[in-house]
Amino acid sequence: MLPDHSAQHKSNLQSYFDGVGFDRWSAIYGGEEDLSYVRRMVQQGHDRMLGTAIRWLQDRCAGGSLLDAGCGTGLFSLAMATRGFQVMGVDIAPNMVNEAKRHAKRAGLERDAIFVAGDLATVAGTYDAVACFDVLVHYPAGMFETMCETLAQKSNNTLLLTYAPYNRMLATLHWIGGKFPQGNRRTEIQMIRDDVVEKTLAQCGMTVQRREVINQGFYHVKLIEAVRV
Repeated sequence: MLPDHSAQHKSNLQSYFDGVGFDRWSAIYGGEEDLSYVRRMVQQGHDRMLGTAIRWLQDRCAGGSLLDAGCGTGLFSLAMATRGFQVMGVDIAPNMVNEAKRHAKRAGLERDAIFVAGDLATVAGTYDAVACFDVLVHYPAGMFETMCETLAQKSNNTLLLTYAPYNRMLATLHWIGGKFPQGNRRTEIQMIRDDVVEKTLAQCGMTVQRREVINQGFYHVKLIEAVRV
């Protein structure tokens, strides 16, 4: 049973990403051009991150099973489905999942990419690869470690994830972002120290092989690839 504060935190995130957050992020994920400066920077950074993740996973394996945890509207899931992966995409926001299903149907990939709404803890089984992008940035250290352990346990080989590394510049950017009109803001970003991430993964039998900082204006994450020892 999750502590009350953890359950409430997840409930708040679900409400956000299934409501106003869906409109904001589906526009970013969908590549819309008529975006505010802040959202355009986030869109460009997110695209760079996904491009790098796709290359890394292709380098690691030519196919297999993939869990896309926090799949959003299915961008990464469908990109990997077209590259020979059998994908399970899960997201806490039903609106995101419904949008991903629509994209899969239009692309003729319903059999290769299955999407379900739910919590990561409810996903059964293990996968050759697990990906979790721009999800853990919303969870404070204690919850981050628990979710990171769950992701590692579900991966037989490769784990790709992003987090917001702690640094003063990032903290300043978030402070500046808080001065923008409310309609341009996203949820609060939780910064995690690098040693916490690597120690948590090591305890799960995984070691980090590749790291890359994606820094595009207000989009600032570290993408890592960890493999099972």
